Amino acid sequence: MKRLNRMLICNRGEIAIRIAEAAASLGMETVSIYAAIDRTSRHTSVTTKSVQIAAVDGVAAYLDIEAVLDVAKTEACDCVHPGYGFLAENALFAERCQEEGIVFVGPGPSALALFGDKVRARDLARKLNVPLVPGSETELHSLTDAVDAADQIGYPVMLKATAGGGGRGIRRVESHDELANAFERCRSEAASAFGDGTLFMEKLVVGPRHIEVQVLADSQGETIHLYERDCSVQIRNQKVIEVAPAFSLTDELRVKLHQDAVELVKGAGYVNAGTVEFLVDPDTSEYYFIECNPRIQVEHTVTEEVLGIDLIEAQIEIANGRSLKELGLLECKPTGYAIQARIVVEGSGTITAYKEPAGRGVRVDSCGFQGYAPSPQFDPLVAKLICRSNSRGTLASAVERSLRALEAFQITGLPTNLASLHAILSRPEIREGAARTTMLENNPQLLSAPPLAGLCTQFLDQQSKRIIGGPVSTQGVKGLPELSFDEACEVVECPMDSVVLEMMVSENDEVIKGDVICVVTAMKMETNITSPVSGRILALQQISAGDSVALGSVIAAVMPGAVDTKQGTETGAGAWREVLEEVTTLKQMGIERLGAESNEPGVVRQRNRGKLTCRQRIDLFLDDASFREVGSIAGFASYDAEGGVAAFTPANSVGGWGDVSGRATIVCADDFTSRGGHADGAIGAKSGYLDRLSMEMRIPSVRMLDGSSGGGSVAAMVPQQKKAGDSNAEESTGAIKAGRPRVSGGGGSFLPGHLGSSMYAEQLATVPVVNMLLGSVVGIGAAKAVLGHFSVMVRDISQLFVAGPPVVSHAMGYDITKEDLGGWHIHCTNGAVDNLAESEEEAMDMTRRFLSYLPNSVFEIPPIGSPMDAVDRREEELFNLIPRKRTMTFDIRRAIELIADKGSFFEIGSLWGTDQVTGFVRMNGHPVGVIASDSRHVNGGALTAQGCEKLIRQLDLCDLFNIPVLNLVDNPGFAVGLEHELAATIRKGGEWMVAFSQLSVPVYTVLMRRSFGVAGNNYATPRSRPSMRVSWPAADVGGIPPEGGIEAAYKRQLAETEDPAALRAELEERIESARGPVGPLNKFQIEEVIDPRDTRRMICDWVTLAYKVISQPDQLVKRNLQFRP
Repeated sequence: MKRLNRMLICNRGEIAIRIAEAAASLGMETVSIYAAIDRTSRHTSVTTKSVQIAAVDGVAAYLDIEAVLDVAKTEACDCVHPGYGFLAENALFAERCQEEGIVFVGPGPSALALFGDKVRARDLARKLNVPLVPGSETELHSLTDAVDAADQIGYPVMLKATAGGGGRGIRRVESHDELANAFERCRSEAASAFGDGTLFMEKLVVGPRHIEVQVLADSQGETIHLYERDCSVQIRNQKVIEVAPAFSLTDELRVKLHQDAVELVKGAGYVNAGTVEFLVDPDTSEYYFIECNPRIQVEHTVTEEVLGIDLIEAQIEIANGRSLKELGLLECKPTGYAIQARIVVEGSGTITAYKEPAGRGVRVDSCGFQGYAPSPQFDPLVAKLICRSNSRGTLASAVERSLRALEAFQITGLPTNLASLHAILSRPEIREGAARTTMLENNPQLLSAPPLAGLCTQFLDQQSKRIIGGPVSTQGVKGLPELSFDEACEVVECPMDSVVLEMMVSENDEVIKGDVICVVTAMKMETNITSPVSGRILALQQISAGDSVALGSVIAAVMPGAVDTKQGTETGAGAWREVLEEVTTLKQMGIERLGAESNEPGVVRQRNRGKLTCRQRIDLFLDDASFREVGSIAGFASYDAEGGVAAFTPANSVGGWGDVSGRATIVCADDFTSRGGHADGAIGAKSGYLDRLSMEMRIPSVRMLDGSSGGGSVAAMVPQQKKAGDSNAEESTGAIKAGRPRVSGGGGSFLPGHLGSSMYAEQLATVPVVNMLLGSVVGIGAAKAVLGHFSVMVRDISQLFVAGPPVVSHAMGYDITKEDLGGWHIHCTNGAVDNLAESEEEAMDMTRRFLSYLPNSVFEIPPIGSPMDAVDRREEELFNLIPRKRTMTFDIRRAIELIADKGSFFEIGSLWGTDQVTGFVRMNGHPVGVIASDSRHVNGGALTAQGCEKLIRQLDLCDLFNIPVLNLVDNPGFAVGLEHELAATIRKGGEWMVAFSQLSVPVYTVLMRRSFGVAGNNYATPRSRPSMRVSWPAADVGGIPPEGGIEAAYKRQLAETEDPAALRAELEERIESARGPVGPLNKFQIEEVIDPRDTRRMICDWVTLAYKVISQPDQLVKRNLQFRP
C-alpha cells in the first residue's frame, strides 16, 4: 500500500494543531481549512497550506462536506483527518471520501453509521450481552415519541442526540413539564453541532462515575484496549477533568469494562481509534454501556501520557495499513497517572496576555495566543493542561502538579475557568478518585471560585500592564447600549456571554409570562431567554442573529399588565399553533378516511362485506365518549411543494384507552382497510406500546384483530426505487395508495428482531387480555389471537390461519377458501378460539361480560357486584335434578344456572372440549369460576385430552386473577379407547392433575354424583390441603366404576361359571347394597351430605370467606407457573 503523504485536516483549534504536529513527525504535508471568522486562528499557521471555505461561514463551513472534499481534491490530498466534532462521526462524509479515493483517517462508514446511531449501538450492545441503561428502543422522531418513551422509562430521563457526542445535544429532564422545551432545544443543538437532530432517550442513572475505555483496531483484525479514563467531573454533560487510568476500580470490574469495549468494536467490524463509554455505579460496581465515540477524543492526551504513545500517529499509521503489532502497541502498560484539565473561555473578548506553564510532566495542547478573540460560535476550549504523576506514580502527585501548573497559567483579557479548575482539583474527591458526575451539580460554588492570585501570574499581569499600558480587562465585550423604560417595567437580561440565534418579538408586542424573547447560543448550547411577566414590550435592543451579547445585558423591558392570550405573541404556547394545526389536519384526514362518506377502496370493501371499520368497532365497544386515542397521527404522509399535507394514511391500527362499563381498558383495533393490516402499512411500535401501557397502568387489554396485525409483508424485502419509473411495479412511499405496497427501505433479506413473546408473557401474567377476531386473522395476528385469556370470533366473517389461501396453494399445491382453511368450525372446536359470536356486536358483548368477572390486574381482587338475587333462594328443581337411575344423564348447565345468581352464568369454550363445562358465575355478586363434567356428552363426561386442556386453561385463569373456583363433580374417569390413547389423554390428564394441585385460590367442591377412576377421584380431591366440600345424596364414588369393573375383577370366574349372568347379577346386588355416600361419610372420606336445594346458600356463605382469603397481600401477586408434565 502506498504511504499517505498529504493530509487535509478538516477541523480547527487545538485538535487541528495536534494533528498537524503528528503528521509532520511522520514526514507528511498538511492542509488546513478555515471559515472566514477563523482566518487569524492559530491552526491556519501550522500546516503546509491553509485554505478558506468561502461558501459559508462559522460552524457551517466545517460541516460542508462537498466544500471540504473540493479542497482535498484541489490540494491533491490523499487522506483526511476529521479530528473530533464537526464531520468526525459523519458516515456520509466517510463514504464520500471513499468514493473520491481519499483515505478517511478513522473508522469506515458502516462503523460510523452504527455508532453514530445511538439506538443501533444499543441494539448491538444488547446482542452482545453488554449491560445497558434502560432507554428508548427506537429513535424519537417527534415530541410524541419522546413523551411515550419517557412515560415508559420513567422520569428522570436523559435526552441524547443519536449522532455526535462531546456533551452536545443532551438534556436532563426531570418531569413531563420540562420535556417539550428540552426536546426542541436538544434537537436544535444536535442539528447545529452534528447536522442531525435525531434524538433518543435513556433513564437517568443518578450519581454514577463516567468511565471510558480507549480502543484501537487495525485492518488485520486485531483489536486492543488501551486502558480506561475517568471522566466523571462534568458540568452540563461537558467533561471538565479527565484522569487515566481510573482510580479505585476493582480488578474484576476493570477487566469486564475492557472486555466489553473490545467485544463491541469487534462486533461492529471497527478499524482505527475509538472510545467506549460506560456509567459505573460506585456502590454496586454495576456498569452500563452508554455510547461508543468512533473518533479520537478530546481527552486522548492522558492515555498518551501514561502509556508513552502517540494516538494520532497510530491513527495515521493504521490508515497506512500498518498493524498494531508492527506499531508495538500490543503490550502497552500504564505508568502512574495523568490528569487533563480543559481550559475554556467564559465570555467574549480578546486575549491580551497569554503564557503557558512548562516543566517536567507538564503538557499543554492549545490554540491560544495574545491577540486571539475566540468566537462564541465555536467550542470555548482554548487549551488542555495535561500533567503526569511524579516519580512516585501516585494520583495525588499528578493533582499537585496540575494545581501548580494552573497557578502558572496566564490568560488575561477575557474570563476563563482557571480558578474553577483549581478549586475542583483541590477537592478531596479528586485525590481519592471518588468523583461522581454529580460533583459539580452538588457543589456549584466551585464554578464561581475567586481569581487565582499566584506569584507567577501576578508578575506576568504586571508585565502585561507595562507593555500594553493601563489595566488588563478580564470581562470581555462591553454590554449593549442602555435602554430607556419606565421604572415599573420588568427587565429581561442575558444570562451569559452569547451570540443571538433568533429574535422572537418586536417592540409593543404583547407577551405572556414564559414567552421566548430571543434564543441565544454559547458553547454550542442554545438557551431561551423568556419574559418574566405577562405584559407589553416597551423597549427592545436592536439586535439580530449573529450579534454578540454580554452577560447581564438588558435585552428588553416589559410593562406588566393583562394580556389577551388570543392576541399575544406567537412565541410561547402560540408558537406551537402551526404544529397543532398540522396535527389537527392529520387527525381529521385519518378520521375521514374511515368515515361513512369515504370512497377509499379498502373502506368500501369493508362496508360491502358487512364489517365495521376499526373506529366504529372502538366506538361500539367502549362507553360513550370515553375513548382517549394514542398515536392518532402515526402513519404516512405526503406533502406538496409548499410543505402542506397533501395526503395521509394512518398506521393500520387505532388504539388508546377508554371505559368498559366504567372501568378503564386499553383497546387496539387493526385497520384491515390499509394494506390488509400488513407491516408496510403499520407502525410496529404502536400496538406493542399499547400492550406495555396496559401493564404499566394495570388495566385490561383488548385487541380487535383483523388481518396480519402489523405482520410481515414482502414489501419489506423490495428495495425502494431511486426515482419513480425505475421499476414497472407501482408502489407507495408516503401516503399509501390503494393496491400499491409501501416500499421505503433498502430491501433485501433481513432477520426480524424479537417478536415480543417476552413482553406478551409478562402481560399475560399481569392483566386480562382479550382477543376479538373480526376478520381474516393471519401471521403475527394469528399469534396474537391465541396470546390472551379469552378469544371470540364471528361466524362467517372471521377466520384464523398461520398463512392464507395463496400461500397454502403455493406451498401445498391445492386451493382452499378462507372459511374452509380457518373458519369457526375449525378453531372454535379445536380450542384455538374460545367462543363463537353471531355478530360483531355479540362478540363485543361477550368480551364485556368476560371482563366483568375479572379484576383489572393480578394485584386486585375481582369486582364484587351488588347482590341481585337472594342468598337463601332454594330451587326445588335441584332436589330431583339427578335421576335415581345411575346410568341416566342430567343437564349440568341447568344445575349451574339454578345454583348461581340468576342470569350470571357465562360459559367459555362451549364448542371445544365439550365433555367438560367451564365458565364464570356470580354468587351473591362475587365472581366465581366454575368447572364441571357433562354427563350428556357422548362419553358420559369422561375426561378427554381436549377436556383436560380446557380445565387447565380455566384453572390457570382463575388462579392468576384471584377468582375462587366452584368445582362440580360428576366424572366417571378418563375417556378410554383407541382414539383417546392416540390423543395422549393420559399426558394431558397428568398436566391437569398438576395444574389443579397448584391452584392457590379457595375451592368449593360439590360431589354431585360420580367420582371414579384417576380422573374422577382427582376431580373430587384435587389438593392434599383441605378445601370446603359437600356431597349430594346421589354421590357415587369408588376406585373404578362397577359397570365394567366386575368384568375386570372377576374375569376368570365369569369365564368358568356355567351361568355368568347370574354371577354378575349377584355381585352387582352385593355392591349396590353398600353403594352410596353413607359408607364414605362413616369413614370421614366425605365430610357432609346436604340437601341439593341448600347448595346455593352454603356456597354464598363460603364465598364471603373465600374473598377474605384472596384479599390477603401475599395472594395479590403474580403467579410463577410451575412445571407440568
